[in-house]
Formats: sequence, C-alpha cells, structure tokens
Amino acid sequence: MPKVPGKPDNKPRDPHWDNIRYFSGTLVVIGHSLESLSELNGLRWLHIASWALRVPVFVMVAGYFSSAGPLNAREARRLIESIALPYLLIGLLHTLQLKYYYGDWKFFTADPAWAMWFLLSLLAWRVLLPYLAALRYPLLTSVGAALAVGYIAKFSATFSASRTITFLPFFLLGWKLRQGLADELLRARWSRDAALGVLALTFAAGWVFRHDVSTTWLAMREPYGDEIPVGMEWAWAVRGAVLLCGMVIGLSFIRLVPKGRIPVITYLGAGGLYIYLLHPLALRPVMINGGVDWVRSWPEQLALVLLAAVLAAALASPPVRRLTRPLVQPRLPWLFAPAPAPPTTPVPTVPRQPQRAAEAGEPERVTFVR
Repeated sequence: MPKVPGKPDNKPRDPHWDNIRYFSGTLVVIGHSLESLSELNGLRWLHIASWALRVPVFVMVAGYFSSAGPLNAREARRLIESIALPYLLIGLLHTLQLKYYYGDWKFFTADPAWAMWFLLSLLAWRVLLPYLAALRYPLLTSVGAALAVGYIAKFSATFSASRTITFLPFFLLGWKLRQGLADELLRARWSRDAALGVLALTFAAGWVFRHDVSTTWLAMREPYGDEIPVGMEWAWAVRGAVLLCGMVIGLSFIRLVPKGRIPVITYLGAGGLYIYLLHPLALRPVMINGGVDWVRSWPEQLALVLLAAVLAAALASPPVRRLTRPLVQPRLPWLFAPAPAPPTTPVPTVPRQPQRAAEAGEPERVTFVR
C-alpha cells in the first residue's frame, strides 16, 4: 500500500494496521457489491451492521498515519504524489470506462467518481490537520461541525465538502490514537470482552432494525432531510448517534483485529488502498451487465459476499499492485523542483591577535610617553 502522508519512513510496517486495512477494505468491497440488493434481508442486514467497520475505520487508519507537522515542500510533494495524482489518474479511468459504456464524456473534478471522494477529503484533512491540532479540543470541535453542517442547505457533495466535514471526527480520532489516546483501553484484557459484546450487539441490532435505519443517515453526504424521523430540530441528535456508534464500533473492531502477522492477510493489507481505489472500476462492468441479478436465496447471498471477498484479495495481490502502481502510487520526480540544499552553518573564526614583536623574533620596541 502506498504510504499515507505523514507516515515515518524509517519505521517498519505495523502488522496490526495492515490487518485492519485488509478487513476494512474487504468490507468496503462487499458493501458496494450488495448496494443494489437492499431488498434482500441478509444483504440489507450485513450492509447496515458492517457500516462502521468499513469507511469509518478506513478513515481512522488514514488519521492514525497522518502528521500534524508543518506543510513543507517535502510534505506537499508527498500529498501530491499519494493523493492528488491518484485522484486525477484513476478519475480518468472512470471517465474512459463510462465513455465506453454510455458514449458520453464525464470528467470528474468537482464531483468525485464512485468512492473517490475519500481522496479529496483525505487531501483536505491532511492540509487542515496542523491547524486543527492547534485547537484545545479538535475532536469535539469536529463533532460540532459535523452536526451543524447538516443544517446548511447548499453544503453538498461537491468537492466532497459534506463528507470532509462529517467524517472528520473519525479522521481526528485515528490521529488521536497515534498520540496515545485510549492506549491502555485498547490493551486491557477486559476491553477485548467489551469489544466482542459491542460487535455482537451491533450485528444483533442490525438485524432487528435493518429496515428502520436509513442508508442516508450513514452516508452523511447531504443536508438533513425528510428521512429524519424526529423532525429537523432533533436531526443533529440522529447524526450524533451515528457518529458515536461509529466511533465505539470502530474502536471495538480495531481492538479485536489480531496485532501479529497473519499469513497472506497482512501482506494483502499493505495493499489496502489498492483495494479501495480499484474496486469500483472492477465492479461497474459487473453491475452494468446484471452480474448480481442471480442473487436471491440465502446461499446465493453468501456466494456474493464470498466473491466480493475474493475480488478484494485479487486487487491487493502482487500482479495487480505491480500493474497499477503507476496509478495508485505514482512517482513523477520531473514534476517537482529540486529540493533546496540545506543551509550550511559558517564555521566561526577567531580573530587573530596581533603578534608581539618579541614572539616574532624581532627586538621589542619601547615607546616612551612624554
């Protein structure tokens, strides 16, 4: 997986977070595979119950590996190569794919292509992080902004503006974890049992309320609307509950993912961003050609989930990563000015003292003062 901006270069990869990337990325692929089959009980339940384990956790991972240091030339180059260029290059592939299927040109700039909003938001989060880190309560402030922005009617998905604000708390939570937040909690023995209870309750509640939870609540990309059952004056409470549940469930998931290396899984997890960025290009032809129309019964629903998991593993495999590295992990040194040479510190020189005549081997002159 390409380095997330801010990740130190001299530290070995942490298998725990690679494992998290793999499982979260795979759930993203599964979630997008079954979106058009929301009338089926099993897939609807899985889509609702696994929401917090998908994009919110993926955003937490991005925050964990982000730095609040100053945006210098080196960091700017890293952001351009790892975020801005992949957004443009993979967006161009979406353009070509849609041209092939529909015959019209659609370029993705202000309106991101399918799932590409994440890169636009990540770029904004990374640029804003040094300023947010200067606040006394950055996480609490971001939650307040996420609740308030739902009342702004013209604040929409253009340039991923709405999701940049509404998913910002997850990004800052991941960054706070890197600063040591909840270290003891995530290592305590009792927290493992608590995390198991949280996930069990989540999937049980997901089944009970699978038709009561609106996917628009979870997407958080539009202003509050008629889908809020408690009225506009309490719409913030619904979003607040979504954010709180997403944080608690996401932290529980992080706690339960094994911290050591898992054969195959850990390696594939290093390509987690490949899974996320490439899967819409792989799924679109399937969806356009009715590739999931056969899914109805429970065994067929399970088969679809397994096929989506296989697709995720394939996208993180060595051949796919080598082939698509110029898109996901571009390196264009010719695009950037040479790094300035580090300033040299002048060596201080000690002024030479006048040499006395006697020391120089000359007769000393005596001056008489009248």
